[in-house]
Amino acid sequence: MKYHFDVRGAAHLLLVLSATLVVYVLTMPRTISLEDAGLFQMVCHLGGIGHPPGYPLFTNLCQSFVQLPIFSPGVFAGNFLSALFAALSCSVLYSCCLSITKDQLVASVAALAYGFSATFWSQAIIIEVYSLTVLMFLLCWRALLSFAQSGNIRFLYLAIFVYGASLANHWPLMVLSTPALLVTVLPRLDTIISSLKSPGFWLRSIVALLIGLSPYATILLTRDAAISVYGDVDSVGELGRYVARSAYSDQHAIATSADHMRYILWLLVESATQFGLVGFPLMLIGFAVCFKKLPRSIAISLVLMYLGSTFLLNLLLNFRYENFWQAIFKPYPVVSYLALAIWLACGTRVIVDWLGSNSARAARLIPWVVTGIVVSSILLANLYENNRRNTTWVEQYGRSVLESLPKDAVFFARGDFEIGILGFLHLVMGVRPDIELRSWDNLVLANRLVSPFSSDEIQQAKRTEFLEGNARPVLGSTVPLAPAVQQGAYYRFTPGVAPSAERNPPMDLILDHLLDLYKAGLITDPHEIHFAYHRLISFTRQYVGLALAHQDLSNVEFERLARLQSTFPGKLVILETILHQGSGNNGKVALSEIAQAAEAQIPPFATRESLAVFYEFYGRIMMMEPANNKKAISYFEQSIDTYPVPDNTSICPLLSLYLTEMDSGRANALGQRFSGLNCR
Repeated sequence: MKYHFDVRGAAHLLLVLSATLVVYVLTMPRTISLEDAGLFQMVCHLGGIGHPPGYPLFTNLCQSFVQLPIFSPGVFAGNFLSALFAALSCSVLYSCCLSITKDQLVASVAALAYGFSATFWSQAIIIEVYSLTVLMFLLCWRALLSFAQSGNIRFLYLAIFVYGASLANHWPLMVLSTPALLVTVLPRLDTIISSLKSPGFWLRSIVALLIGLSPYATILLTRDAAISVYGDVDSVGELGRYVARSAYSDQHAIATSADHMRYILWLLVESATQFGLVGFPLMLIGFAVCFKKLPRSIAISLVLMYLGSTFLLNLLLNFRYENFWQAIFKPYPVVSYLALAIWLACGTRVIVDWLGSNSARAARLIPWVVTGIVVSSILLANLYENNRRNTTWVEQYGRSVLESLPKDAVFFARGDFEIGILGFLHLVMGVRPDIELRSWDNLVLANRLVSPFSSDEIQQAKRTEFLEGNARPVLGSTVPLAPAVQQGAYYRFTPGVAPSAERNPPMDLILDHLLDLYKAGLITDPHEIHFAYHRLISFTRQYVGLALAHQDLSNVEFERLARLQSTFPGKLVILETILHQGSGNNGKVALSEIAQAAEAQIPPFATRESLAVFYEFYGRIMMMEPANNKKAISYFEQSIDTYPVPDNTSICPLLSLYLTEMDSGRANALGQRFSGLNCR
């Protein structure tokens, strides 16, 4: 049998590959970003183990790729690798759709629409595992499609190998998408059942799967890693726990069924808006016709593909519904959105056929015109959010922090964002080689004081021992160093000296820049918004501390303080400071005005903890003379409803107010809800 090379199909595939890759390269960030970028950049450049489940396929490929002599140190190589995986994904999607529909228009539209969709594009331009996840899923699906169409068992072995390799990248999303793969081969069920009787089939299948899974062995073989979340993995049992993500929790104590329902609605909105205004109606049309136009197994496969990492995943997770956790959830459905792109492409074909039937003269031009309109509208709809070429403030902030530190300082970092940014700049880019960067929780960095699995008491004892035996300046921004001097971006540990605030001129320029971006709404990435929000809280504490210490603030500093106070996080700090210091009943009017102004500008990305604190502050203001117990109760209840945990400091004043108002029923209910709480 002669093999026929499809020149036109190859040209379309190359067009998809080049068009998506060019767009990704033009829009990818040139500096370090948030999410897991810092950690993955460090693992790729310095060697080590990714966070659970390890993603060894990605990290092994990345570690080799960034060492190529054509790349200089920096973020470009890692980001480009993600972009390359993404562009290849679009090309394989083209091949899958062409195999299913035999329609180059459908294949081209599906591939380009998916490539420029909101979520996939956002992950294609940063160093992340999701573009490789999609690529591995599509390669597996393509092999299964070939098996279903030809019956050649070799394609099934290939699919098993690719499936194993995909599990060595992001196994949770692959497992959730497995039903869609299984349904694809239903037309060859007889062949599979017959093969199951053969020992050779089992042997070849197991070998193919194990070879695919083999990257996990590199986690066991990695010794004294420069970067690893918990340190070396020393046994098969430890590897199993690491891969199973046993140290992670996807269950939030305060999440309820209402959060699940909100995520369902959120997922529907996310799905409807992935492709801009034109996408939703075309998806509906495509979904309506797919059961008529496509083989039944493929139509069912697409439905399962969509449900896997969207609504099924939502049932398994228990995230609280707020902006930050939406941002965490946001990339998970990347495989699910493949189905949306295919439905959109099928809908586009329906429109093209309808227009062609009404205008025979323009029938040859209509497919090109409609395809151009659909693809360009999707690209333009998602360009603003995903053009991160000039997003540099995160790296500028990290560099400013490191460069402002005293000579030979020790800086304790905490959290993925801080360790990722500062770790990449310090360890990979060589910024401030004189300082020592440490993790407060003994995570990620090799210079940990003790195992992160040690008890809190042991870890604290080791930290205390280190601090007592250290003569260098010690600083940290989100760690409980006390007593300490507030310097805006961080605290400086000052044993034996009363807490205070100090100027930190090297950080003023980046603070002004951050305020400009924040107040103009130019920070659009949810992770960056979260990071900026908490940085503004820290800077406001510094400037309020300077003002209260009767420092002679310059006009520029007064203006900077006023700008900080004009933000919601700034007002939160003002309320916190005045209530903590006590202003007597004379300050109630002023505090009420601040609280009222803050309530009017609560941002959608405020965390539940912040909102609970704000409502508590408002409740305490209402308790000041002349007291308004009814309003105070309302705000304390709102605080507890927002963040219903025993640590919420609204519980005791609310209980006191219930007793004052002789409301024993609600007092008893509150006591039972938070039993064991001592409010004396």
